[in-house]
Amino acid sequence: MENCKQCQKSFEIPEIDKEFHQKMEVPAPTLCPDCRRCRRLAFWPFGIFRKRKCDLSGEQIITVMSPDREFPVYKREHWFSDAWSPPEQEIDWDRPFFDQLYELQCKTPHAHQLGKGNTNCEYADDIWYCKNTYLSRSMSEVEDVYYVYRVLKARNCIDSTYCYELEQCYECTYCFKCYNLKFSSHSRSCSDSYFLYDCKNCSNCFMCWNLRNQQYQIMNQQYSKEAYEAKLKELKLNSRNALKHYKTQFEDLIRTHAYHRADLNTNIQDCQGNYLTNCRNCRECYFWENNEDCAYGMRGAENAKDSMDTCGQYSGELNYECCQIAHLNNVKFSFYCVDCFDSEYLDHCYNCNNLFGCVGLKRKEYCILNKQYSKEEFKNLKARLIKHMTDSRSESFPNGEYGEFFPYKFAYTGFNLSLAGFYYSTPEGAKDEEEPMNDLITAPSSPLPDTSEEIHDDWIGKTITCSKTGKPYSFIKKELDFYRSHNLPLPEFYPEERNQQRFTQMMAPFPNPTNCFTCKKEITTYHPRKLNYEKILCEDCYLKTVY
Repeated sequence: MENCKQCQKSFEIPEIDKEFHQKMEVPAPTLCPDCRRCRRLAFWPFGIFRKRKCDLSGEQIITVMSPDREFPVYKREHWFSDAWSPPEQEIDWDRPFFDQLYELQCKTPHAHQLGKGNTNCEYADDIWYCKNTYLSRSMSEVEDVYYVYRVLKARNCIDSTYCYELEQCYECTYCFKCYNLKFSSHSRSCSDSYFLYDCKNCSNCFMCWNLRNQQYQIMNQQYSKEAYEAKLKELKLNSRNALKHYKTQFEDLIRTHAYHRADLNTNIQDCQGNYLTNCRNCRECYFWENNEDCAYGMRGAENAKDSMDTCGQYSGELNYECCQIAHLNNVKFSFYCVDCFDSEYLDHCYNCNNLFGCVGLKRKEYCILNKQYSKEEFKNLKARLIKHMTDSRSESFPNGEYGEFFPYKFAYTGFNLSLAGFYYSTPEGAKDEEEPMNDLITAPSSPLPDTSEEIHDDWIGKTITCSKTGKPYSFIKKELDFYRSHNLPLPEFYPEERNQQRFTQMMAPFPNPTNCFTCKKEITTYHPRKLNYEKILCEDCYLKTVY
């Protein structure tokens, strides 16, 4: 057993992990798997969109990069141009390597936004081939979406989290292939409905759970088409006060009446974790899709193979201790990199190979601290540098620097404005960042109307104060058009508060032992205890009961 140097809890390194470490030629980890995940997620910005100037052109840009970080921020198009050259440094053998690498990071420009192929997506980050997005993150092939996170192939949606192939949807979480669905979660192939939980192939339903292939139901009771439509008209779904009542009622029904799968894994083989889809031989992985032979992963997709301790991995093989990466092979201790291989300790590098300790490079090879070397020089210096890092022992790194991920100070935002802030308290060594007031707001605060009929264009740009956080926010015209066309009232909470509320519906990466509600056998579930779900079922009982 080992003692985690962060949380002080003991943890075991299985033999299969030791074999992988030997194959990757890295020392054993000094943190437990959970603390390693926490550290990597701290390098995934989930912060506030801020206005600033491009440090190269002077143009105004929108970025999630913290102004507290010393490095210059360039507009993405300029960063990928030949208008600048990355700085470089000589190795100082009398100093810790992380100190030198941090100095290099502080003076190396970073692109203001992650993603490409986008149109009218200034207020967004981690976006790929999208059009007309606003205050959203982690999207691909979407159009006209606002305040969403991790949404793929969607159109005309607002306030949705981790959803694929949606259209005309509002306030949805973990929903797939749905149309005109509102206030729903964990549902597939549903349409024209409100307040669904764990429903499939349902239409024209209201406040229902665990349904399959149904329509015209209210609270899991069958109605005729005429009676259903008449009842819906009585519900005043265009009123915020009415919707608040229905939300509370639905939460109680889900807690007491709905059946809950212990996990949400689909088509897996020899896997441990949650939200796994089409995976094989994956251990302690979460939000993991179409991958195999991986361990301790968090959000990865499309043929990630034989990798360990990665977050945000898209494709690639033989990667270790990386965050926000795409198409990497044999890369260790790196973040925000694309199309790189045979490298270690990279920050924000693209199309590179055989690098060690580099920042902001494009199409380079055989570099250390961004300085070019011959292949033979690189090989010799790298071996000497790994020994130097191994010998650089300190209070922070009692086992030496080599084998550790970047210290928290390298992260692009404060801990509280990273994805780690959704799951963890700020650990020792990390710092929070004061969240700025929204600088998009200029008009005085106004109270909100209760119904959709009271929404007029003069609400565009008005300052609204969140009733829970006190933070200011405002509306754009396309957003108001959506609310009016769907007969929805204006939301009363700050956009990030709404996102936080949706996140609470998703199972966190923390397993909990419990007993199946029906057969009483011991099972492992990931539902947060605070939700107090009464009917959590093992896989067999769930299939017998719900299907």
